[in-house]
Parts: sequence; structure tokens; C-alpha cells
Amino acid sequence: MSTPAIEATMPASPAQIWAIPILPAPMQEFAPTGSPAPAPQVKTSSVAEPVADLSADELAQRLIAAHQRTAELEEQLAAAVAARDAAEHEAAQLEDRNRELASDVDNALDQLAGHALHAEQERLIRIPAWSPWAASTDREGYDR
Repeated sequence: MSTPAIEATMPASPAQIWAIPILPAPMQEFAPTGSPAPAPQVKTSSVAEPVADLSADELAQRLIAAHQRTAELEEQLAAAVAARDAAEHEAAQLEDRNRELASDVDNALDQLAGHALHAEQERLIRIPAWSPWAASTDREGYDR
């Protein structure tokens, strides 16, 4: 390599930072020799052409039917959005309840672990065969 490693990753001088690389010229595509393909004709007009020969009354009826259908679809959309919002609210409530129940279960497990530890500690403590304290607490001081 002719350049040091640092110059390969970083410019050697501040002037090189702002240097814009020259891009190669775009490739030109050449059509095969022969007759050029005709360009497709696109018909543009600013006025919409009628679908069929319809009278003004029929067009008005179709417009009214389209507006009614639009109103029905808007009502269905509003109902679907309301149902989605209700489902999201219920899901949030269930998540909160789930967190509460998980906390309750965790607390109950902690209590049970404490009780089990206490029971194990009591089991491991050896009761002496005779002691003034054990004798006095068992049978009010009388050992039969």
C-alpha cells in the first residue's frame, strides 16, 4: 500500500474533507438498430367522459345512491372504531388487573416462603431432653 493506514480512512488535510468526488457520466442506452418503437398515445382530457349514455335523472339517482352508501360505510367505520377503542380500553384494564394479581401472588409467595422458613427453623431446633425452661412451659413444670 502506498498510503498510510490512517490516510486510507481519514483525509490527510482539511481541504480533502470538503472535496466533492466527481461522479461518472450516466450510462446511455442505445436502441437496437431498426425502426424505433412508436410512443404510446395517451389521451388526456379535462372533462370526464360518461360511462354510458345516462340521463341527468339516472346520474342524480346514482349520485344519491353513492352518497347513501358512503353514509352507511361511515357509520360502519364509526362503529368499528368505537369497538376498537372499547377493546383497547378493556385490554388496558385487563393488563392493570393482571399486574395487580401478579403483585398479590408475589406477596402471597413471599409470605408462604417466610412461613416455610419459620417451620423449617423450628424443625431444626433440637429440643433438649430436660431443661428448666422446656419443663416449665410444657406441663406447667410437671413432667410425668
